[in-house]
Amino acid sequence: MGMGDFILLAGFAATAIFGYFIMVRLDRFLDKVRQQNEEHERTSCLNIATSCVGAIPAVSSILKDIHHLYPNVHCNLSVGHEQDVIKTFERGDADVAIISAGSEVESEQLAQWEYITLNPQSFSIDHGVVEVISVELNPQHQKVFWKNSDSQSLVWSFIQRLCGQRP
Repeated sequence: MGMGDFILLAGFAATAIFGYFIMVRLDRFLDKVRQQNEEHERTSCLNIATSCVGAIPAVSSILKDIHHLYPNVHCNLSVGHEQDVIKTFERGDADVAIISAGSEVESEQLAQWEYITLNPQSFSIDHGVVEVISVELNPQHQKVFWKNSDSQSLVWSFIQRLCGQRP
């Protein structure tokens, strides 16, 4: 075995060691990405938008129940003007939109909808520090929009509970 063979063998060994080092680093990187993707997939999101303050107690109660049943579900409740709620719904930032039944605002997108009636309820925020008391005494009529989404089973569960049909 001459000096040329020794240099060739050393070159192959160095290349093999360097390749092993690169593959180990790549494997760690891919494992990290895979774990992040799995965590993201496990965390579903249910987004509700409403223009009706009177809907907040019923909606938040349902969202709390859903979160207890599905701890990996993150729930968001947004409140705003009817036009903003519809825009949020149409952009896909909300899975469900709740507006007043007499509203002239309509969704440009095809969506399923239903009228609901909710009795006024008081509720507290900030862990009971602030009590929000409804001055409205009559039941409030709302129109609920929803569409097929990635979290369809969550949306359907929410709609069934909101419309008074326990799943």
